[in-house]
Amino acid sequence: MLPRASRNLWIALLVMFAGCAPRILGEASAGTTPVAHAENASQTSVQSGGVWRYHFGDDPDGKLGWADPNFDDSSWPIATEGRWPLPAFYSDGFMWVRVRVPVPNGAAGPLAIRVTEKFGATVNGFAAAQVNGFATANVVFVNGVLVGSRGSLPPRTELNAYGHDSVFDLPPGLTVPGETAVVAFRVWYPPDARWPGNFGCEILAIDASRVLHVAATSDHAAAQIAGGPDLACNFLIGVIALGLLVVWRLTGYRELLLCGLMLLSFPVFDALSTISEMGLITWSWRIDSLVWDSARTFAMLVTLEFVWTIHGLPGIPVKRLTQTAMIVRNVADLIVRLATAPSPIVYWSGLAILPASNLLDFLILGANLWAFVFRKRTRMIAASVALIPLSSLLGKFGILSSGAIGPFHVDYFNLAHFVAALALFIMLGQRAWLAWRTRDELRVEIETAREMQQKLVAPAADIPGFSVESVYEPARLVGGDFFRVVPESGGAVLVVLGDVSGKGLRAAMTVSAVVGALRSIPPVSPAWILSALNSGLAGQLHGGFVTCCAARILGDGTVTIANAGHLSPYRDGVEMEVEAGLPLGIIPDVEYKESQFMLRPGECLTFLSDGVVEARNASGELFGFERTLGIINSGAAAIAQAAIDFGQDDDITVLSITRAAGPAPVLT
Repeated sequence: MLPRASRNLWIALLVMFAGCAPRILGEASAGTTPVAHAENASQTSVQSGGVWRYHFGDDPDGKLGWADPNFDDSSWPIATEGRWPLPAFYSDGFMWVRVRVPVPNGAAGPLAIRVTEKFGATVNGFAAAQVNGFATANVVFVNGVLVGSRGSLPPRTELNAYGHDSVFDLPPGLTVPGETAVVAFRVWYPPDARWPGNFGCEILAIDASRVLHVAATSDHAAAQIAGGPDLACNFLIGVIALGLLVVWRLTGYRELLLCGLMLLSFPVFDALSTISEMGLITWSWRIDSLVWDSARTFAMLVTLEFVWTIHGLPGIPVKRLTQTAMIVRNVADLIVRLATAPSPIVYWSGLAILPASNLLDFLILGANLWAFVFRKRTRMIAASVALIPLSSLLGKFGILSSGAIGPFHVDYFNLAHFVAALALFIMLGQRAWLAWRTRDELRVEIETAREMQQKLVAPAADIPGFSVESVYEPARLVGGDFFRVVPESGGAVLVVLGDVSGKGLRAAMTVSAVVGALRSIPPVSPAWILSALNSGLAGQLHGGFVTCCAARILGDGTVTIANAGHLSPYRDGVEMEVEAGLPLGIIPDVEYKESQFMLRPGECLTFLSDGVVEARNASGELFGFERTLGIINSGAAAIAQAAIDFGQDDDITVLSITRAAGPAPVLT
């Protein structure tokens, strides 16, 4: 649950976003679409005064005279309001457009023509599908003379992905101020543009070259200024995303990585698109399509993974459906964008884009709404992420798309993205900070537990009559192995070694209890020691258990041993046959049997926990009994190091005790 301050900040951001709705709804109801740049006044006069006529087909060699100013185009259809329908999908994509443009009387100096390309679409009734431009290729004729081109026509197709505003200087004497010039376009539209409801439109102006170049530069600058808020939003989103990635590097929380990548992917590509439109970098429409779809696919993948991870969502089939919609949407879009000829694959791919895109948005939105209702812990995160698919859907349906604040253009998808990014940064950053502090405190506690365990399971030292060597290497900071070597009167020594099931802090707590009990047990037989420990542990381990071996070695070398589980010692390279009893802590009232054998002067008795035998390398192979037997006489340190080098998988304890030559000293 978020603190009150975070909830209030999120609500304030949401209100800020929602407060823009009346402005957008007013624009939508009025049927207007904000334009990112102002249009030159001379263009609007041409647009209203000229009669545009169009014809589907091509005149590649000029034999039909469609570029000739004297060609009679009266039989060609008139473009309603200066907009003409695009060629049918299954066509060669070529068409011609002609218009008579008056040249201003006051035009002085060299003349030029400015051509601004405009497009619109109402695909499947969705007004939000309106776009500012398709990638096209065309050539421009003025009074029958080729004056410029944009892109390259088939068969050497190169589409004009950006820069739909062009100024072409006219040859001297081609047009005269005060007269009318005939402008003809030979245009090729790729399959990507040829859908019912799409239309083309050109805004023209013929004037002094210097005037048009200045006007184009001014409009371009105005467009960049108008897009300032969108660029600022994307910049801030990128900064927020980088902040999340920095916090991820410090904490290692996967949700921060996914959220940072999700937020970073969109502004990075948007910045590339903006730089391309500004002409600072130049790449082909194919590269543009690949970059666009790659960036969008990456953004969708990390968004999907973030949503399912942060909320812990069930429903793998729903996730697979969402992934399928994403793949269909992006693959279909790439097929259509790169196509230069119509085909059934391109056609059906084009039809699949919009429903797959809407389905994807609905599924992501639905997943977050489900989390908002049923995942109280991440409710505000779900509300934040839901803003992104919600704004996308509202834009597609023409309800909320974009608006204008003074001279500035505001894309409300970008605004929603920014609001969501800021809210996510605050909430996830706060969660990461709290988790970091908790983990830091836990680290201190575990380090304290490690120091305590090192004192409880201290390295063994030589005792009169015996040489002792011990190694204890827990798999984690603390472990579940233990041992005690206690000299007794009469030259005897008591050895107890055990292994608690499991690893980590829980096993270490059991070790503390066992070692504490061992310190309070008087010098008695090994079987009695195991029985006492079992009685104290039974019912306390919650399904766990303890394997343990207790041995008493007298001064004359007599060894009495009892075993709970399978921790039989090795004597001079041979595993001793000791009867095994039940591990400790499973059931109460267990009687353990004892075995006896002799340890001659100079012989070594070695005790191992199963962490040696069960060491595992990268391929999953166990160290095993054969390797253990091969090094059993190498000493405790060498045995433990061999297991660690092979691949430690569990706590490792090795204890070796060698009887000194000659009679053992007697302790009194």
